[in-house]
Amino acid sequence: MKKPVIGIMGNTFMTEVGMFNSTERVYANTAYVEAVLKNGGIPVVIPASAILTGPDEAMAFCDGLLFPGGEDLHPWYYEEEPLPVLGEIRPEIDKALFRAGQYAITRRIPMLGICKGHQFLNVLMGGSLYQDISLREKESLQHMQKRKRSYLTHRVEVLGETRLASALGAGKLETNSMHHQAVKKLGRGLKASAYAADGVIEALEDEEGLIMGIQWHPENLIDSAPAMNQLFSFFNEHCVRMKTFYSGRMPDPE
Repeated sequence: MKKPVIGIMGNTFMTEVGMFNSTERVYANTAYVEAVLKNGGIPVVIPASAILTGPDEAMAFCDGLLFPGGEDLHPWYYEEEPLPVLGEIRPEIDKALFRAGQYAITRRIPMLGICKGHQFLNVLMGGSLYQDISLREKESLQHMQKRKRSYLTHRVEVLGETRLASALGAGKLETNSMHHQAVKKLGRGLKASAYAADGVIEALEDEEGLIMGIQWHPENLIDSAPAMNQLFSFFNEHCVRMKTFYSGRMPDPE
């Protein structure tokens, strides 16, 4: 099987003052790159600026897209105003994410969202978020762990007859947890595929096979919880299957 090219959406950061004159850099966490690479994919980091300049040129070579974690999504995208509990937002990154997501839907490119990426995919499809888990009516578990990212801190229930169950198996699954926002209303065509014990939606997917969202960080567990490798190998193989299925079916872009 040909290895799929997986585009990882890049973020930016400023180096410390005095380090190379405080320059801005494009990056993706090494854990995402290694998780894709170790499980049969070819990872390529795609800068947000390249997506905004021309999504076709930036992503035409991709068989799948990975939307990683990051800062909070601007609540304007789901028709809310910012509340005091909202964290840092990055408007230019959000704009690139939506441009990439819309391109992927049009071109039938599978997408895997992790943490913020999971939340983004829900909003992309018209869903909404809790700007902070404290705004839920129910009491919540600790979702922002105070330990290493490789530690397992709470369990989720993976629902049967889902693609997530095909990758990881149905039933109880131990995960890490590093988020303060969560899915509120599910987007169009989406269904939950895993829940935490407090009812927080921990994973989602669509029926067509284009969208899979994971709230925890499986890329940080490929050594401490090796079963998480199956998620990335499943996604990589799924991207190849979907490309084969849609080959010759998509119209040329106008």
